[in-house]
Amino acid sequence: MRHLETETFIYEFQHELRNILRENPEIETVNHLEGLPRHFLNKILAPNPLSVFIPSKYGGRGDNPAHCLSLLEGAAYESIAIGLMLGINGSLFLEPVAKYGQTEAKDRVFQSFLKNSSLGGLMITEPDFGTDALSMRSSFSESDRGYSLRGSKHWGGLTGLADFWLVTARKGEENGNLKRDINLFIVENSQPGQKIDVEEYYNKLGLFLIPYGLNKIDVTVPTRSKLIPHTSGVKLLMDLLHRSRLRLSGIGLGFIKRMLDESIKHCQQRYVGGKNLLGYDQVQHRLSQLQAWYTINSAMCYYTARVSGVENNLTSFGLQANSTKAVLTDMMQSAAQSLLQLTGAKGYRRDHIAGRAVADSRPFQIFEGSNDVMYSQIADAILKEMKKKKETNFYTFLRQFELTKNIAGYYKQILDFNLDPESLQRARLALGKMIARLITTEFVLDLSKAGFRTDLIDNAIQVVGDTIAEQATSFTRLRKIHVIERYRDGGDWKILGLNQSK
Repeated sequence: MRHLETETFIYEFQHELRNILRENPEIETVNHLEGLPRHFLNKILAPNPLSVFIPSKYGGRGDNPAHCLSLLEGAAYESIAIGLMLGINGSLFLEPVAKYGQTEAKDRVFQSFLKNSSLGGLMITEPDFGTDALSMRSSFSESDRGYSLRGSKHWGGLTGLADFWLVTARKGEENGNLKRDINLFIVENSQPGQKIDVEEYYNKLGLFLIPYGLNKIDVTVPTRSKLIPHTSGVKLLMDLLHRSRLRLSGIGLGFIKRMLDESIKHCQQRYVGGKNLLGYDQVQHRLSQLQAWYTINSAMCYYTARVSGVENNLTSFGLQANSTKAVLTDMMQSAAQSLLQLTGAKGYRRDHIAGRAVADSRPFQIFEGSNDVMYSQIADAILKEMKKKKETNFYTFLRQFELTKNIAGYYKQILDFNLDPESLQRARLALGKMIARLITTEFVLDLSKAGFRTDLIDNAIQVVGDTIAEQATSFTRLRKIHVIERYRDGGDWKILGLNQSK
């Protein structure tokens, strides 16, 4: 009964969000440097959607992973930016606080969210340390007043708008060095000595509703504000990020479903050469890809709903989380590009869903780990496992590997080749893309067993086969290349052209 009540709540929230956006179409076309105006935010947060991420013992709706994903899906269908806003609050703030926060801090935070429509975010990235986040220079020291944090952070979603922040820092030592481990602290912006100053708001390219910028950290927080890791702070951060990357599947599904619906509707209504676009083979190909991505994304959600509860430790789920994040966000961008291609010039506008979707989905391939880095790390992890097992044949290994043992058999002809562990970096990237797609298509087989539509399952498996066949071909043909830095020497056509004309 509780599940039905929450699903009804999510359905009604999505319906109300749709009405707000339809009544105020200008909301998503204006670049809100400092974030969505508070009166719009208050309308969106009035039903208390973030209660879905709060444990029932604190007055929330129970933090059930399936409900969390359903909320993100519904919000992202209407607006990817609002879906991301809710995801930032839930996966990057409320759930880490629920799992690792001290009791007094949890009481304070959750009551503020439930009663005051508060917002929260996470600050990790620093101006000199993006991908290399573990080398961050933000530091903290301890005294009888609590913990004093110093440093700079940027690209934290909801900059200047969030009421609470989780801030990462490393402990300073007497010799001026920083300890390797990382700690996280709750900073409450409204409290004395905890105000985080925004030094600059970024004029971002997309996601106009979410503010990003550069922040100066110079705050002191009480001892209750420190998150308590179960083992180490680095493992806490990995658990947090792996859960968030998996939960992106909820945002992705709402977005891809919207791209698919918009594409089908446009192709039904648009006539070229006396027939609608659905009568053209290339259009059918695009739509079959979109439906495959919808199915794969659904499988990601089905998997995530089963494993991502805060009671589970996801520290060791790097392959599953990174594969999900990278494949999902590539599919999101491709889905947006397909819709734009189908709508043509009509869609190349900020006030059209197609143009907006291209700009707004692009950063998902960058934040929470660049996809190029993710694919390389996935390849390195598999090559390490193959070396450990003294196996060089890719297919033989995949048939024995827990995350690919069922799906590998569908693509034996493509995967039956030997690997050189000393592959070039670019080859590793192609290899990582193949492995990530195999891992996430293994999820599709699990979804099939649960009773998902057979024709959609078959289509997804076929589309993935076409994709990894292309990647396998590029993988085996890669050659080492070098940038020619002084390329202008002997590389200017005008000199050659003038000599010919004499």
